[in-house]
Amino acid sequence: MIPKIESNDIGFTGLWSNASQLECGTLFLNPKLADDLFFNKLTNMTCTSEKMIAESVEKFQKNHSTPYIYSLNYPELESNLKSKGFVYHDTQHVLKKRTLPSRKPNAIKITPDSISSWTQIFCEAYDCPEWAEPVSVILKNSISSAEYYVDESSSSCMALYEKNSILGLYCLGTIPSRRKQGSAASLIDFASHEVNSRNLDFLMLETYERDNLSKFYSNLGFESIYGKNIFTI
Repeated sequence: MIPKIESNDIGFTGLWSNASQLECGTLFLNPKLADDLFFNKLTNMTCTSEKMIAESVEKFQKNHSTPYIYSLNYPELESNLKSKGFVYHDTQHVLKKRTLPSRKPNAIKITPDSISSWTQIFCEAYDCPEWAEPVSVILKNSISSAEYYVDESSSSCMALYEKNSILGLYCLGTIPSRRKQGSAASLIDFASHEVNSRNLDFLMLETYERDNLSKFYSNLGFESIYGKNIFTI
């Protein structure tokens, strides 16, 4: 199950960032999304190659990005990173949801003509107005591979990416002034019904420990599957 989930993550990230396959890991970089630890990362590590780590750091620096390296249950890699001056930064928790809400709320699917509305909500939710132009370009280029939605009140946004019989939910965000009004939860409920109607295995999403949203997702029926430790220098 974990390889399928990781493949879903890598597939979606590749729509937003440039992917390069290194010796035994996948490097994602998008210098236009400055220092974002999801879209700029070295992940899918299968060895502890010091040469590859040095190469990745060089590539991060050339793109003016902070190096973020993800470790999935790999103590040897983490020990090696620490010996090279890396420090623990955060943990990304991977969650899944199988329960089906009683009612399917409505959601508005973004089309090429309405990309700007999704971009506006996303950039306001994540406080990154300087990303508006590159995010709009990303949506234009990826809208045939991923689905983008907003709720009926245009308060929250999300992206859905289907792969390996898993529906990945990404980029969930709500405009700050409209939080705690149920708009993000309604999008999650919509996505849960999509899992059911498409006969997929489950809905998955990822959240960072620093965001302190684990209780919020648990209350919505998500359960933690595993975590990835993130190191930086």
